[in-house]
Amino acid sequence: MTADEYLDRILVPRPNGSEALETVAGFLEETLRGQGADVASHFFTATPFGFQLCFATALLLMLGWSVALVAGRYRIAAVLVLLAPALLLLEFELLWSTVSGLYNVEERNVIGVFPGHYKAPVVIFVAHYDTTTHFGDHRDWGVWGWRMGPAIGLAIGVTLVGMLRKKGAPAWLRWGAGLAAPIPFAAMFWFHGLGPLLREPSPGAIDNGGSVVALLRLGDRLSARPVGEGATVRIVFVAAEEERALGSQAYAETLLADPPLGIFNLESIGAKGRLAWVPEDGFAFRRFRSPHVLVDQVNAAAVLLGRKPLPMLELPPGTLTDGRSFLALGLPALTLRATEDGSFPTRLHSEHDSRDRLSVESIEKTVDLLETIVELSGGR
Repeated sequence: MTADEYLDRILVPRPNGSEALETVAGFLEETLRGQGADVASHFFTATPFGFQLCFATALLLMLGWSVALVAGRYRIAAVLVLLAPALLLLEFELLWSTVSGLYNVEERNVIGVFPGHYKAPVVIFVAHYDTTTHFGDHRDWGVWGWRMGPAIGLAIGVTLVGMLRKKGAPAWLRWGAGLAAPIPFAAMFWFHGLGPLLREPSPGAIDNGGSVVALLRLGDRLSARPVGEGATVRIVFVAAEEERALGSQAYAETLLADPPLGIFNLESIGAKGRLAWVPEDGFAFRRFRSPHVLVDQVNAAAVLLGRKPLPMLELPPGTLTDGRSFLALGLPALTLRATEDGSFPTRLHSEHDSRDRLSVESIEKTVDLLETIVELSGGR
């Protein structure tokens, strides 16, 4: 199949927990098998409404704190204001599904293995195939997400004033803080909680249909490779990237016993800009650097193709990729993503993430690079 034909099958809204996601998973499995790969499904527990549940709960806790503060019930306010950040840390930093797990489903990562020569090094290429729909953009979420920290600080400070001061906190302070502190939480609920309900769903072209198609096209080329030659290649399509990267987290844990030579995670492939590499990924409080050995390998492949070395592209605040799942466990991983007008693509997670923003030529050029990386990893 051509890249355009693959796009015809992939570019539909495919949110976590949906029938469309499973339909696409079936197509990916069928295609890999037709390419001659050894195919397997890796099942894990996903939380398709995790963001809605988490931010709704955090907002309710902060509103409860506000009511308790204004009423002068400082001990109750103290409990509520500590529960809100504890919830967010457990869910988004430690990936414990405390509230998000109230509704969970079984989803799957689809894995295709193209065997190389005996004891060949293993190279893994990853792309997520799920989509989501939100209000706002990554930069908006980053700004308001970080504002939750000062809001919590304000709330704790005013609560302590009320507890330690004989007359309690002044009324103007209670009302002012009680109105201000919940605002960032309301914004995050608006972006992540109401977006999926009120917006037209995203077809997920840049995020991340182009990357999925790039790996399918790589599979087409690997299928023409002589059996038993070169590096062993695993093409892995992960779900639930849009839900705290749970799919890649579950898959990464299976690699610890026998780590691969390198893991290359693809994002926004096909956007009409230069391909770049991401230097750092991770959580709010834990960050991980991409290994330079993989950057050097990618740039060596680019030079072999007569291209310039890839530029570096920092992720905007509040943005994550599946790359963090591997880096957090000490696995060698590098995220490659295409730019749009030289910067991080915008208007994702919405109906604006449409097919007309993709370049098939850009996708095929990325496939050329990936194929060269395979050759450098273990010979042809």
